Amino acid sequence: MNGKVKVAAAHATDYQPQTIERATDEILAQLGGLESLVPKDAKVFVKVNLVRDMPPEKCGTTHPQVVIALVNKLSEITQNIVVGDSSGGLYTKAAMGQVYAKCKMTDVAEQTCAKLNDDFDFATAEIDGQVVKTCEITDSFLNADVVINVTKLKTHSFAGYTGAVKNLYGLIPGLVKVEMHSRYPDLGDFCQLLCDIEQFASKKIVLHVIDGIVGMDGDGPTNGKPKAMGQLLASANPYALDVVAVSLFADPFEMPLLQVAEKRGLVSRDLSDIDFDFEAWKSARVQDFDISPVTSADTFLHMPKWVKKLAKKYLTKKVHIDKKICRGCGKCARHCPAKAITVDGGKAHIAQNKCIRCYCCQELCPFDAVRFKKSLPYKVVHAFSHTKKSD
Repeated sequence: MNGKVKVAAAHATDYQPQTIERATDEILAQLGGLESLVPKDAKVFVKVNLVRDMPPEKCGTTHPQVVIALVNKLSEITQNIVVGDSSGGLYTKAAMGQVYAKCKMTDVAEQTCAKLNDDFDFATAEIDGQVVKTCEITDSFLNADVVINVTKLKTHSFAGYTGAVKNLYGLIPGLVKVEMHSRYPDLGDFCQLLCDIEQFASKKIVLHVIDGIVGMDGDGPTNGKPKAMGQLLASANPYALDVVAVSLFADPFEMPLLQVAEKRGLVSRDLSDIDFDFEAWKSARVQDFDISPVTSADTFLHMPKWVKKLAKKYLTKKVHIDKKICRGCGKCARHCPAKAITVDGGKAHIAQNKCIRCYCCQELCPFDAVRFKKSLPYKVVHAFSHTKKSD
């Protein structure tokens, strides 16, 4: 991290338009205003978080009111604004149209000058990262002059949390994300991939915003519970922003992604590099936040592969299908990177010996039929880690 990085925060407790407008004004003022970040008449892509088709009330996606307030501010600089994302399913007009409607991003198009992305092409981009050299990236990003990244703060069953950096995985189109999970099943390698994507995308991204007003805890990113957190956050630096956001409910450097980022020199435990009042922030910490480690193998992130293999087998949550809820739609099977899921007799079945614990099935199931089972070793390690923290 070069120099001191500013992180802005504004307290907000609901999504009433006047509340969000005030909070948006506050964070932008703290950062010097949008005029200092966005050129006049620039083509702007607002990259939101639309993991799947789910209503905003479930708190798994960027709230439309946050986008509306931001676009209204942007419209004073440019009218050329596109809002969109690549969700976890098909990246087509029909599929994304359903996602836009369910997530109420259609409200943004109806109430502002922005249009919803209708360009579902993508191209191979030169990433030149540490683990990935080339990757398919959506044209909505590639064709923009500048990009603003607006995500939802929530737990994530594989990565631990969703923040500014993780949201950029959505620059990879539709089912290509499934392929990338298959290529990088190891959590450490996947975090390296996220850092590679962020470093590539940083050339265009001028602002990162985190909707942490009502986030999600428990089994995120889609099956958790809404959790009042009361904060709208922003920064030009996604790692600094994630550190501040995660510190609302956990030690940021217990998160594998931020561990990897630190090792790469993208963020530092020396919080003096971040222009933010961490002492005052302690009073904003969220109580009783459910963030049980999605994979206790996080502890073994930098260990030899054979250790990580054992940890993944015995110290991670196993997924299973609740047959009473499953409707046999086959979405989990179609999007499983490891081809570990089949549908037979109208119900999905998981071959545990093939499962790579990426939890894509849990993330994308429209009926919340994918649940977790915790082994005895997992429970022991988890209980021990919590005991140590409370000492």
